[in-house]
Amino acid sequence: MKKSLKEFISEYDPYMVFALFLLFLLGLLGVYSATYKGGVSSLFIKQLLYLAVGGFIMLLLSRLSFVRFYDLSPAIYSLNLFLLALVPLLGKTVYGAKRWLDLGPVNIQPSEFFKFSLLMFSLYTLSHTKRVFSKESIILITGFAVPSLLTLTQPDLGTTITYGVVFSLLLFFWGVPIRYFVLSGVILLLSSPVLWHLLKDYQKDRILAVVDPYEDYHGTGYQLIQSMIAVGSGGFLGKGLLEGTQSHLLFLPEKHTDFIFSVLSEEWGFLGGMLLVLAVLTIFHRLMTYAIRIPNRLEKVYLATFAGLWMFQTCVNLLMTMGWAPVVGIPLPFVSYGGSSILTFSVLLGLALSIIRDYRSRPIKFEDG
Repeated sequence: MKKSLKEFISEYDPYMVFALFLLFLLGLLGVYSATYKGGVSSLFIKQLLYLAVGGFIMLLLSRLSFVRFYDLSPAIYSLNLFLLALVPLLGKTVYGAKRWLDLGPVNIQPSEFFKFSLLMFSLYTLSHTKRVFSKESIILITGFAVPSLLTLTQPDLGTTITYGVVFSLLLFFWGVPIRYFVLSGVILLLSSPVLWHLLKDYQKDRILAVVDPYEDYHGTGYQLIQSMIAVGSGGFLGKGLLEGTQSHLLFLPEKHTDFIFSVLSEEWGFLGGMLLVLAVLTIFHRLMTYAIRIPNRLEKVYLATFAGLWMFQTCVNLLMTMGWAPVVGIPLPFVSYGGSSILTFSVLLGLALSIIRDYRSRPIKFEDG
């Protein structure tokens, strides 16, 4: 039977939808200002198209079954791994990093899409794992290690760390005993001196810059200092659209990507920053609310893991712009400029909406909380 418009709308969580539209709006305002040079830039038009395509993907996936994509997880992972393996051979180098495949009018970043592929493949493999030491557990660890090594060599430390977060969250919410996390933490701590020496010099400098950015004012500390000035100078209501001096006088590097929150904070102030944070927290809260309520274990773990990834990536980006975390190139979901990031999170959120829509459509009275 055909559903009415009211029934169609009722299948979606209104708080999540409103928060998502708010993020879209703030992101567009930020990119418009950050790329403005006497008129609307091509980057803003691209961002608008990316968000439009992302919105369509979310709507489309929300009408499909989560199980369908779960069953296709190995195939999706294999295709993404193939594209990731092509990057060292055919990739495009930007600022010394080879992370993108050039497809003519657009560039795609396979490592960004792997956040989704890794989550789904690990969930699929984990659900078929019966013992800690088994063939499936080897596949699970290998499935995480291979893309991590490929991404690390691009080099892309931030995305590699994100893979580790996704993998750890998935194991935690699946119910892997805490002792394994403690053991992994001890091993990581003991091996930290070795890992430090494996980092490239500029990566070490970025980490040290957080401790004292003024030690290398014109070098590695420059981005953090200019970002902190932009965030702090916005006041409560901000300077107004296109009035941010740090971005428009070209003091702030990467202002439309990694440091988009700095632009928003300077022009829209504390109020604009808080609106963004509240939108992010609303989506996180609703994801976790459904993760608690939904009985299906696979859907529950997917929602909780995605919620954790959502908060991790947002927190790292915001802390980075305020000088409290190293500059690791992690974008702000749906706000930073970038097609690969927008499309990746559109797929992730689209499947989350599919799970939520299915739950809300059941003949059980739903009470918001």
